[in-house]
Amino acid sequence: MKISASRVRWSLVGLAFGVTTVIGLAPMVSATNASDSAVVAAEADLPALKLFNQVSLGDGFVQTLYATDASNRPKVLAVRIDAAAVNTLPTTPTHDGQTCFDKDGDGINLETDCASGHERNLWFPKLPGLPFKWLMFNWQRNGHGPTHVFDKPHFDFHFFIQDFTERNKIRTGPCNLVINCDDEATAMKPVPAQFMPAGWGMPGAAGRMGNHIVNPNAAPANGDPFTQAFAYGVYDGHVTYWEPVVNKDWVVATKPTKVCQPITQAPEVELSGYYPTQMCTRYNSAGDVTFTMENFVQRTTPSGS
Repeated sequence: MKISASRVRWSLVGLAFGVTTVIGLAPMVSATNASDSAVVAAEADLPALKLFNQVSLGDGFVQTLYATDASNRPKVLAVRIDAAAVNTLPTTPTHDGQTCFDKDGDGINLETDCASGHERNLWFPKLPGLPFKWLMFNWQRNGHGPTHVFDKPHFDFHFFIQDFTERNKIRTGPCNLVINCDDEATAMKPVPAQFMPAGWGMPGAAGRMGNHIVNPNAAPANGDPFTQAFAYGVYDGHVTYWEPVVNKDWVVATKPTKVCQPITQAPEVELSGYYPTQMCTRYNSAGDVTFTMENFVQRTTPSGS
């Protein structure tokens, strides 16, 4: 297989928030699973966080962490990018080759035939009532579509409800953002109204991921500055992941001690459990970036759904 990163063209259409596949070049990463006794320092306003999973990124790492109450119910889910990783984020090539499709039949070009930026997959603990199973983290050096919305360097945090193996069945192909055209049609199926916030739209399907739904009246889709944003991921008419998106340059430039925003909730959920109602971004004195899902509430699936 010919791999070239020298030809640069960015013509992928639609909205995308980072995708993954087994086609192309897999990055060299190390993974660590931590025991429940691995407690790490947290920002002063957070409870003590337990380290669960860690993978390498640049000269540093990305971690998944969590905190629970006395009954082992989720209080905080966190993703931390340490200062060493923030300062050495991969820049060349744009994509690491995990989501690719040879559109022109001339071999894979990591700049034009791929998506997802630099991707890492991590896991969450199996807490009672926690719907999120794993995390797909993406560093997007050049951002992605749509233009003037998410086309800035940023981090994507995909909190997946969908099983990892089921996600992997969403194939790459020539449609939209490197997605199989039949799978794109499946991804674009509407979600029943009770399971999606009213008025959300701007769909765009991605290989090894599915469709994305955002609030067109919220930043940055409405033209306001891109700091942090939120999307719901959907496939085959179901919500499959929750996705915060954070502007890397904003974090590094402003060094927010704590910036939070509420997560718009759908009227109902398909799966009973504990769901976060707030997301926050923090930059600590060591230069680490910590993203959190907080203020979990119990929600119950409506009878007969």
